[in-house]
Amino acid sequence: MIVEDHLLLWNHASLKVLEVKRIELPIGEQLHTSQLSASTLIYTIQGRGRLLLDGEEQHLENGYVCHAGKGAVLTITDIADHLSYYMIQYKATLPLPCCQDLLQLMDHTEPFEIQYGFAALHAASLLIILARMEQEWSQPEAMAKLQVKSLFYQFICELMRELQHRRLNHASPDTVLQATRYMDENYAEPITVDKLAALLNCSSRAMQRMFKKRLSLGPIDYLLQVRMDKARELLCRTNIGLKDISLAIGYVDSYYFSRLFKRHTGVSPSTYRELMLHSRGDKPEVVTVSSLQAGTDPLDTAIRRSRRLVIHLKGELQLERQPEKIAVLDPQFMDHMLALGGQPAGSVIVSGDLNSFPEYLTSKLGVVENLGTKDEPDLEVLRAMLPDLIICTEFQKSIYGSLAQIAPTIMLERNRDWRETLRIIGRIMGKELEAEQVLQQYKQKIGRLKSDLAVKMEGQSVSVIRPRDNNIRLHTSVHRTAAILYNDLGLHPPKQAVDRKRTSSMISLEGLPELDADHYFVLTDNNFQLWSDEIQNTTTWKSLRAVQQDHVYQAKVSMWIAYYGPIAMNRVVDQVAKVFLDAK
Repeated sequence: MIVEDHLLLWNHASLKVLEVKRIELPIGEQLHTSQLSASTLIYTIQGRGRLLLDGEEQHLENGYVCHAGKGAVLTITDIADHLSYYMIQYKATLPLPCCQDLLQLMDHTEPFEIQYGFAALHAASLLIILARMEQEWSQPEAMAKLQVKSLFYQFICELMRELQHRRLNHASPDTVLQATRYMDENYAEPITVDKLAALLNCSSRAMQRMFKKRLSLGPIDYLLQVRMDKARELLCRTNIGLKDISLAIGYVDSYYFSRLFKRHTGVSPSTYRELMLHSRGDKPEVVTVSSLQAGTDPLDTAIRRSRRLVIHLKGELQLERQPEKIAVLDPQFMDHMLALGGQPAGSVIVSGDLNSFPEYLTSKLGVVENLGTKDEPDLEVLRAMLPDLIICTEFQKSIYGSLAQIAPTIMLERNRDWRETLRIIGRIMGKELEAEQVLQQYKQKIGRLKSDLAVKMEGQSVSVIRPRDNNIRLHTSVHRTAAILYNDLGLHPPKQAVDRKRTSSMISLEGLPELDADHYFVLTDNNFQLWSDEIQNTTTWKSLRAVQQDHVYQAKVSMWIAYYGPIAMNRVVDQVAKVFLDAK
């Protein structure tokens, strides 16, 4: 059977669907011998039985499809399980006038009369087409009959595709491949594991087990990957709104879709669209971190979908394997990795720190290569350590090209909420579950402290200031660390610190009395320690109400600002709790 000849004739044929029906035969019943009045396709939905076509025996089972021509004698016997099948009868001819070559090919090939049968590799795709054909066939409108014809052509296309890619006597159905293909084509439909299992005649538990073994994820996780891939494509290539995108990929609730998208990619749909739009001008990267070569397995697309995707400021990165040597160009990422039970192979240090690496992390660190400072990374040392992956921030934007030549590089926003960054680092490290556990523990911790602080503080204002550059920097309510005090712990900012746009503002020493906070956290580092000491020896400082009441608390810039990760932020919360709740 030369499929290409059949395709040529199907393309030129004039087609009419004569009958679409679903037949049910209970156990023990026998379909009496009958002669087919037209070319016929039979597709078995469920059950088992024995089919005789002109005396040639075929065994019917779920997903079995067979074809016979007009005049063939059909008998179904030995029904072991309740048998359910579709029967489609049609008439196809070559319209005249027609070239002699086609007529000769028709006589030789007989595509509408030939008998063949096989177990479909993509049973779900065929079944969904047939179910729609049955539904439309029952409608009296002319439009419905045209729809049936359109669906029949789809069925024939699937049938020819099967014949192109299989050897009839040796191929066996691949359940995972059938399920993934079904989801690839019907992702916008309501899909459950039970529905997939029923379509493919297996148990839900077996379906889960096969997916886990083949793709290392479950069927619904794979469906989520497919839907998110489609969402990313729509966000990049169209301007349609989130509600329409949500509906197009199978979610009625656009808010639910947005939460899923953010959990899946680390960014919101709108942020993703902005990032991709911005990165187009910079030639956005789609980088793959892998030591594997692309294979010929038909599940290659499905396997790629099962791999972790990281969205960053320069494009997308797909992880096909776990990076073992990660270099970080901001110390906060070291904190994130340690919180998840790992560590970088190399890291930069904070410029104002005397210690090479954060003192509060030293006991947890193994051997880590010193890569210079955040402002001036040592590219020669970085290159020599042969990293699998580099994580940088927009601080290294000017050298991003050089970094990308050393190893695949992702650029994360430095001032992003540490919780969002933790989820991204968790995705990179393959520790998504551990990241969620860290976040849940933090949520429970601040929930308890927020209640206790509300009782103890009774609305007293708390300010975060940092003496530097001969001025005093006031961290506002939207600053990433100050927001932990004001949002997470429910403390009250002074009026001047309330801001929705600026993360900080500069005030003079003489302006401090106007700030007039009840409590001050003073952030200091080695670079500006002298200026901080000088301020605190002035008459203006000593006249502040908070100073006179001993409501001033020293804090390290590195801990509160530079090391913006889960371990550091937990220590900040602990310091605040100790100051206000342990005070006598």
